[in-house]
Amino acid sequence: MYYLCIKLKVFLSVDIEGISGITHGSQISAGQPDYDKGRALMVGDVNAAIEGALTLTEVEIVVSDGHGSMCNIKPEELHEAAMLIRGSPKPLTMMEGIDQSYDAALFIGYHAKKGTKLGLFDHTISGGIIDSITINGLEVGETGINAAIAGYYGVPLIFLSGDLAVANEVKALVPNIITVVVKEAVSRTAAKCLNPKQARKLIKEGVIEALKKRKSIEPFRFKPPIEMRIKYGNTLMADAVEFMPSTERVDGRTIKSVFNDYIKAFRAARASIYIASAVSR
Repeated sequence: MYYLCIKLKVFLSVDIEGISGITHGSQISAGQPDYDKGRALMVGDVNAAIEGALTLTEVEIVVSDGHGSMCNIKPEELHEAAMLIRGSPKPLTMMEGIDQSYDAALFIGYHAKKGTKLGLFDHTISGGIIDSITINGLEVGETGINAAIAGYYGVPLIFLSGDLAVANEVKALVPNIITVVVKEAVSRTAAKCLNPKQARKLIKEGVIEALKKRKSIEPFRFKPPIEMRIKYGNTLMADAVEFMPSTERVDGRTIKSVFNDYIKAFRAARASIYIASAVSR
């Protein structure tokens, strides 16, 4: 088999809902009985992606743990070739560590945006806080939001693994992306799942293919001005967020903001989620 022999820098953003074999809430939440099993499945998919990248010589790999507290991956279980960014809060959350020095971004274990039919664990950032996020007229979930962070730095999103719904979602944003579908939902919390060994084999192969064709994949970007509309879970949340400067109340639950820089827009969105979360308790 022919592999490219050039130095690469690869960024992995990792979530848990789209990991192979995960279908139940007890697998994705700290303190739940099956959480350690979910964590083991998570690092298995991540290590498969790392192994795929390592078939290319001189690869620098950074992994950003992006779920919940962002302390899901046990450092001692991650492939020793990779650096791990973990903990929360992080300025760029799931994408912390990305910058213009990277050649490619890979998303592992991602899920569909909130409201997606047959999307396993569908939600957008915080299911109880956010109903939808629309940027420049396009409704996006975590996949689109984070792909645009990579794109802001000129880094293409070249690979994604997750369920069928998120694979379809990302292909509408990045047409040439390589995806690996590890499961297909039959409801929000049930799915037909590949055996994790088979899923990891496909992830490894998919990463190799994606890295070979990375130059044919353009970074995903939103052009300024960035108009962001966020629909919150209730009107009290919107009441609180409306105190933020440069916001405009569109309706009972929707706030609009306009920025000339995508990262500023993203950070404002994250700040608004903290505010909305504070009044929801």
